Amino acid sequence: MKKIYYILLAVVALAFSSCKDGFLDKTPLDKLTEDAVFNSVGLAENHVNSMYSVLPDFLQEGNIGCITDEGYFRYGGTSTRYIAAGTMDPDNIVYMEEGGAAHNTRTTVLNIWNRSYKYLRDMNYFITKVEEGSQMDAADRDRLLGEVYFLRAWTYTNMIERYGGVPLIKNTFTMTDEFGIKRTPFDDCVDEILKDLDKADALLPLKNGQGRATKVVSKALRSRLTLIAASPLFNDPDNPTGGIVRGAYSADKWVRAFNASKEAVEIAEANGFRLADTYDDIWKNVDCPENIWCKFLTPLGYTVHKGQLLYPPEHYSGWSSMEPTQAMVSDYELTNGKKWFEEGSGYDPKHPFENRDPRFYKTVAAPFKPFSYTKDGTMKTVNLELYLLFEKKTIDDFDKNKGATAMLDYTKKPLDLGEYPSTTFFKLHKWHDPAIQISEKETGSVLYPWIRLGEIYLNYAEAAFKTGKEDICREYINKIRDRLDVHMPHIPDSATGAILWDHLVNERRVELAFEAFRYFDVRRWKVADFYDNVDLYGGQVLVLTGGSKPDTVYCMPRLYDESKNNMVYYDEGQTYDYTWLGKTYKIDYGDCRKGVMPAKKYFPEDGRNYLMPIPRPEITKSMGSIEQNPGYN
Repeated sequence: MKKIYYILLAVVALAFSSCKDGFLDKTPLDKLTEDAVFNSVGLAENHVNSMYSVLPDFLQEGNIGCITDEGYFRYGGTSTRYIAAGTMDPDNIVYMEEGGAAHNTRTTVLNIWNRSYKYLRDMNYFITKVEEGSQMDAADRDRLLGEVYFLRAWTYTNMIERYGGVPLIKNTFTMTDEFGIKRTPFDDCVDEILKDLDKADALLPLKNGQGRATKVVSKALRSRLTLIAASPLFNDPDNPTGGIVRGAYSADKWVRAFNASKEAVEIAEANGFRLADTYDDIWKNVDCPENIWCKFLTPLGYTVHKGQLLYPPEHYSGWSSMEPTQAMVSDYELTNGKKWFEEGSGYDPKHPFENRDPRFYKTVAAPFKPFSYTKDGTMKTVNLELYLLFEKKTIDDFDKNKGATAMLDYTKKPLDLGEYPSTTFFKLHKWHDPAIQISEKETGSVLYPWIRLGEIYLNYAEAAFKTGKEDICREYINKIRDRLDVHMPHIPDSATGAILWDHLVNERRVELAFEAFRYFDVRRWKVADFYDNVDLYGGQVLVLTGGSKPDTVYCMPRLYDESKNNMVYYDEGQTYDYTWLGKTYKIDYGDCRKGVMPAKKYFPEDGRNYLMPIPRPEITKSMGSIEQNPGYN
């Protein structure tokens, strides 16, 4: 117990190093007793504050979306690229500071094993000490205890989503305890997490301080947890026997998920939560009515990797750590609700970015859409495409320099990758507030929404679909599409079965883009073997010289047409069969920029990457009592 006690005091000391309460002037931190810590609301609350850092936000340089078909990080060799290439193993996910090869700060927030158990130790200790007896006011005691029960549920939910069943530790170890611990079966983990959420529900208030857990937040996490547990990766009718990597199959798990999401929707709406009027309000407005639980970001003090998500083209020759892929861009519907390859869509290859779902323009900095940002107190606007082609020249510069030598000749391929500020041709616009400075130390974003009502609506829609309530599924997809600045056409009543499922999958892809859902969605649905095997492509442009004005040719995906395969810039063999609304289309990426990622994207045939490997040092330290996930040596 002594070792744990000293660790606790160290955490408390760090938490209060900047506290201005006069109490600390009277009692030196190294003289604090357990009674002082657990009987003082101020000390206890600050200790709980430190536990909210158990999971970093996903606005990281090595963002998890760069492992999926959402984005790409050019410099992610020790954080994202090797995972996207299918070479993840129990050794290379270990961080350098822990003796491994994974980058310490370019973190994907995937390997959370050590971090989680460090915080879980503190959570367990807090719960034990407070429940043993505390002289805090009952309301404060219950609130803080409820927050820690919620945070323990939050931690274990994130762990089982990555690893399957994990060692479920709910007590505080002492120096004399035996550590031959084993992984807890998946279903048992879920049941225990739900018990923690039951306790959180009973203890938490409906309103709490900014960024803190509430009863509404707890209900929302229950929606996410039960959806994960009901999904095919963990609730597989083809593998009905339960164990540590999945639960025992039961259709009732979808009923549980439906009821949890219904309750989460009802309590959220009853307490004033609603969809934001504008899509970008979810990351620009600290008072956004849609955000159920957020991490609020301070404007200063971050290292360079925070801002790299958001650098506009002018910064650092376009260095950025999240560049949208062509596959992501292709899945945005046109404003009539059709995808670009569908008959009657109105898609114009000469203007491929016009008339798209309005969320596209707030998520992706696309060609011919001005990208605005603040620099040195002045709002600036650049045109992304002309910047890419003409090396930082603006539209005005282009008009003044017709026939500039920087233009490409028709017989040549587009610029080499090294000459492009964006490897994929696209830049990330989501998380960007043009009114806020972006630099090495300023993020350009004021918050990260851990849970928002838009997600809960889509959870509800999915559980409704799986329980045969397709009318509710359509209703809640359409609520998302009805957002005031979106106004996309409704999913029609005629959309049922597999067609409705296609709409649901695409709606999650678009609405929750770059919010760290895609990686887990394609895995829990067990479809990563398709989506994560589509190689990484980017857009490219040719400028045809001659005449009074140059002609721009966009090299984008198209439907396969053998007669066009002899074009100068075409590479054969880049086709994929894509099923959408009951029809299969052969999508041809041969005109696009290929070879963006040094190694081809690959999702292993044995499916091992559906779950994370347990870090090898943890297997070693357990002396083999912790069982590794399937497929990893």
